[in-house]
Amino acid sequence: MNWRAFLASTSLALLLSGCAGMNLHTAKPLSAKQDGGAWAVLPFVNNTETPMANARAAAMAAGVLQSDGLQLRGNLPISTRTEALLGGDWKKEYASALRAARSDGTRYALGGSVDEWDYRAGINAEPEVAMTLWVVDVASDRVIWSGVGSAHGGSLGRGGTGTVGQRLIQRLLKRALDR
Repeated sequence: MNWRAFLASTSLALLLSGCAGMNLHTAKPLSAKQDGGAWAVLPFVNNTETPMANARAAAMAAGVLQSDGLQLRGNLPISTRTEALLGGDWKKEYASALRAARSDGTRYALGGSVDEWDYRAGINAEPEVAMTLWVVDVASDRVIWSGVGSAHGGSLGRGGTGTVGQRLIQRLLKRALDR
């Protein structure tokens, strides 16, 4: 094998090892009449073995909403670290945050569940993230949009779970808001 063939095959192997993937399934975007009004971020459920993955995802989602020019009301519903590590009471926190959003006059709330937030086993150890997001009409307490997605990132140090999680949240919210 000559050096050109070796270089080409090595380059191809490196390129393929850094592939990333994403899978999304969402409802139709919110209608134009629903775009507007203040938003809140509700507590996310942590269905992973990664401590605080839900708090990380909720903070990222809030940042994405704000960077898209949407007005956020209230504070992020983050428990103390100890409560979160012990599991906390998600249903109670969710209901409390929804009541607070309603009393603040918030129109929409974003909730979610983090279902995977870790790394694949093996030599490449790619980050993997999976989550479900939903938008609640606060006044009626009705889910008006939902989407689920999973993504994995490239290897060779091209980002971790935070990078993959942010990219996934951005894509899901882009579909929700038709942007």
